[in-house]
Amino acid sequence: MRNMDLAGLLNSIVLGAFNIDKGRKNLATDGLEHTGRLSYEDGTSIALDVFKNTQVSADPQTMILVELVY
Repeated sequence: MRNMDLAGLLNSIVLGAFNIDKGRKNLATDGLEHTGRLSYEDGTSIALDVFKNTQVSADPQTMILVELVY
């Protein structure tokens, strides 16, 4: 597993949170359940990757940011 730089990590945090939120909204909309499920799964996958990379970096401020966002 490679470490991300801070800008890449922040971008992944935003992207993951956006996909999770989009997935939740689409799951509650008729006809968009499939799209919502895919977005939600993609967001959670990104979130797990971000958590792993944050734990490797051991930067306390970044870890707190990740925990607050997700």
